[in-house]
Amino acid sequence: MGSPSESSTGEAAAVRPEEELAGFDRLLPALKEAYQRNRGKAWSAEELGELSGLPVAEVARTLERFAAELELAEVLFGDDVGLVGAIQLATTVLETEPFETVRARLGAQGPLEAPLRLTQLRVDGYRVLEGLDVRLGDLTVLTGESGSGKSSLLDCLALLAFAVRHPLPSGTPRAHVSLRVTSGTGRAFRYSLGLDGPESAPRVISERFASVETDASGQELEAFAFLDFKNGRGTVRTVRWESPRPHLRAAPHTLPPDVLALREELEPALCSAASFRAFVSGWRFYPGFDVSRNAVLRRPVPSEPEPLLAADGSNLSAVLFHLMVEWPERWRELEATLREAHPSFQSLSVKPRGGPGTVIGVWREAGVRDELTLADLSDGTLRLLCLAVLCLSPRKPTLVGLDGPELGLHPRVLPVLAGLLRRASSETQLLMATQSPALLAGLPPERVALMKKVDGRAVLEPGTQPGGVAGTRS
Repeated sequence: MGSPSESSTGEAAAVRPEEELAGFDRLLPALKEAYQRNRGKAWSAEELGELSGLPVAEVARTLERFAAELELAEVLFGDDVGLVGAIQLATTVLETEPFETVRARLGAQGPLEAPLRLTQLRVDGYRVLEGLDVRLGDLTVLTGESGSGKSSLLDCLALLAFAVRHPLPSGTPRAHVSLRVTSGTGRAFRYSLGLDGPESAPRVISERFASVETDASGQELEAFAFLDFKNGRGTVRTVRWESPRPHLRAAPHTLPPDVLALREELEPALCSAASFRAFVSGWRFYPGFDVSRNAVLRRPVPSEPEPLLAADGSNLSAVLFHLMVEWPERWRELEATLREAHPSFQSLSVKPRGGPGTVIGVWREAGVRDELTLADLSDGTLRLLCLAVLCLSPRKPTLVGLDGPELGLHPRVLPVLAGLLRRASSETQLLMATQSPALLAGLPPERVALMKKVDGRAVLEPGTQPGGVAGTRS
């Protein structure tokens, strides 16, 4: 067995950490191949040099630096000058990743750059959704007959948005959901979640959050799983930089059966999961606004800093007040929109009413001498006002889900609503369900998907949404 020269030993002291890491990455494939060729053999530095095409001195230095630290060896054999002259490899060498790959994992766990977008949704077993695979854009419009699964899809996403903030609610059905999310710089992640019953005591049976990459053939592959849980037990994997190299860290955890690992913030270093959690928890769904005669939105409400419109519209006056005071350009745009929808409309304002800190919207229109409060407006006018405020407010949910926004509106205002929806989708992601041909006429046809029920399950009509939504899986 030959030995590196004395001068090589001196050179080793001058090798920088980055060069050491690169040297390990060059040698690693040869170590894996050597182990697979002969598991029990003691491989000399010369043999590994021939196998890798690297100088013997570099092989010896690399083994000396990393073999014991990474637990790659069953036995290490020294040479005359104190470096590693031979190694009997351990099975762990097959699972060892290049440092460059580990460094990429370190980048992948960093915060996700805005805007985040939900680009794909796969659902199995949630009500009529069985094998549904939907690709989503900034605006995705679902249409089709009643019972075809449009509302179920929105409800499924609403359940996930709830579950990242709370334990699973009673009545949660069994389901398996898989989401693909992309960041503003194109980084992609996949999150999958399996739920089982009974509905009175739902539990999480599987959960996984992983980065994904696209190979040279265009196929998307999972690159690294940060969260991997089954039946409440699992592992959080992170990467930490501990000079002079990155280290993988796998921490086991046990969770209650009805709690998502994503909700628990198990590892502060895993910023990509925190970004994803914030994205999902920011989704808001609007199945319909309460405009009944005794509805809260018809009464004065407390003003709020930076309000988001409530699901039932109850804080409408608070959102109007914030828009009027803080965003005068958006306020003028809101008034122009209302004037387009209602030619008799003159102006909108918000005034203090009902006690300290409470406000209510005030409306003026031609032919009516006195001002009208929200309590005096028609149901349809209030619904349109809620939708307009939602679409024009500068602070929007990270994803907006709308179910039947045309319901209760006069047909003449649907083109105005279509314009509002297109406007909103330029600032956030919008997923909506509608059965209105008049509303669909004002929306991009390439963003419309037709849903049907076939043999008891929801399917997407092939070819109804080129470039917008993918069909069901076979």
